Amino acid sequence: MEWMSRFVRIMDTVSEAGPPGIAITALADKTDITKGSLHRILHDMMNYDLIVQHDDTKRYSLGPQSMIWGSRFVNGRDISDLLGPYCARLSQRVRLYGFLCRFVANEVYCIYTHQPEQERRTYYVHVGQRMPLHASASAKAILAFQPEEKIRYLLEQTPRNYFTEQTKLNVVDIVEELHEVRQNRIAWCLEEMERGVSAVAVPIFGQNQTVTFSLSLIGNHDEIMANREKICQNLLEIERVVEQQLQAMQSFASTEGYAGQ
Repeated sequence: MEWMSRFVRIMDTVSEAGPPGIAITALADKTDITKGSLHRILHDMMNYDLIVQHDDTKRYSLGPQSMIWGSRFVNGRDISDLLGPYCARLSQRVRLYGFLCRFVANEVYCIYTHQPEQERRTYYVHVGQRMPLHASASAKAILAFQPEEKIRYLLEQTPRNYFTEQTKLNVVDIVEELHEVRQNRIAWCLEEMERGVSAVAVPIFGQNQTVTFSLSLIGNHDEIMANREKICQNLLEIERVVEQQLQAMQSFASTEGYAGQ
């Protein structure tokens, strides 16, 4: 359906432009739609308040009807409901147990899990589980992007339990690893909580580049190491999509909150 393809390309491109909007020439270049066709389509979309044109700049941006639809979509949904399907998709693709975590009151908790059909082994990560800040990949992916003084405070104040010979207990060593996570945007738990089991996680950036969520995969250590590159590639690809959804949700939520004041 060509009209649907054009509609989606226009909406995607205009939404990416943000409040300043986008000029007709740039929109034509990005969507590969001629200016003549764009003028007709945009005129119809403006009649339904999907798109608005700024009088001063003549640029196009999302209209109020788009915001209404987005607000209705977000309203009443929690994070796991919105982001869970992406975690499940990743889990099925790489055939590893996947889960989402959230940073609340200086603790990292699991909020969603998915076990792929091909994975027979059940890993002991469940909704509501508190993840150790010093040893779990999911917690490291979040902790690494907190202020430096907060990182040290939390590590010093939180019990650092010994799980295996791979578990790091020294705060200096853990902070050094978190600096690497901050650079690479990939966190690892290499048999630090259970022998033969490893995990990898990525931070999910929300508005203002804050990190309160992470996306993780866990499985057999040897299998993960053998497919390390592929797993990381898939994880980072899904991460970008998840971040877009989270930031859109937070943007709508803040808009609705402001409008209600």
